[in-house]
Amino acid sequence: MGKDTWISIRQRAGPLVKEVRYQRPTLSKGDLPSVRREKNEILRHIRDSSFRRTPVDRLELMLALFGHSGQVYCLTFEDQFLPPDFKGVRRVWRNFLNAMRRYRERPFDYVYVIEGKHGDHRYHIHLVLRGQDFTLAEVRYLWPGGHVDHEPLLLSPQDDFRRTAKYFTKERTDGVVLPIGSRTWVASRGLYQQLPPIEKTTTKSGQIRIPSNCRRLRQETKSNPFGQYHYASYLRLPS
Repeated sequence: MGKDTWISIRQRAGPLVKEVRYQRPTLSKGDLPSVRREKNEILRHIRDSSFRRTPVDRLELMLALFGHSGQVYCLTFEDQFLPPDFKGVRRVWRNFLNAMRRYRERPFDYVYVIEGKHGDHRYHIHLVLRGQDFTLAEVRYLWPGGHVDHEPLLLSPQDDFRRTAKYFTKERTDGVVLPIGSRTWVASRGLYQQLPPIEKTTTKSGQIRIPSNCRRLRQETKSNPFGQYHYASYLRLPS
C-alpha cells in the first residue's frame, strides 16, 4: 500500500459516527527495540479504536440507535413486590415486557439492565425506550413493582451516549447479587438488526472532516516515522 493511501473504518449508529483512518506500520524481526516501541504505539492505537471492543463500546452503539428521542426509566420495587433474588427479578421483567407488548401491539426496541449492588443495594431495572413508543404515564401504568423514575437518554446538548453506556456497565457479576455469567445489559433483537455494518474503504487523506451540523465528541491523532493514526467521533445534531 502506497504512502499516500489510508485505510478508513467508519461505524454509524443513529446520529453517532465513529471513524478511524490509519497507515499501519509493518513489524520486522530486525527492528531495534526503539523502533518496535514506536511501531507498537501506532498499532495499539489502531487496536484500541475498535468500535465494538468492550462492553461499553457495544452498548454505546446500541444506545445511539435510539437517537435523540431515547428515554431512560429506573424501575424500582416497593417492599411488598421486591423479589428475593435475581431469578425473581428476571421473572418480573419478562412479565412486564409481555405486558408492554400486549399493550402496544407492535414491535418496539429496548435496552435493559438489572442492578442491585450499588445505592441502597436493592434490585432495580434500568430501561431505555423511544419516546414515541411509550410515555412515562404508560410505563408507570404497566410497571407492577413500584416507583418509576425517568430522564432523557441525552441530558443536555453536551451529553453523549457513552456516559450512559459506562453507567450501565459499572456493575460486575459477583455470584451472589448478580450471578456469574449473567449479561449485564440486554438489547432487543430488532435493535441489533438496525446497526449498520462497519464501512471499510481506502482514501488518499488521513483527515477526518466533521460536518458542520455535528458536534465533535472525541478526536485524537498519533504520528511517527513508521505510521499514522487519526480518530474522531461526532454526533449529528437534531434538525
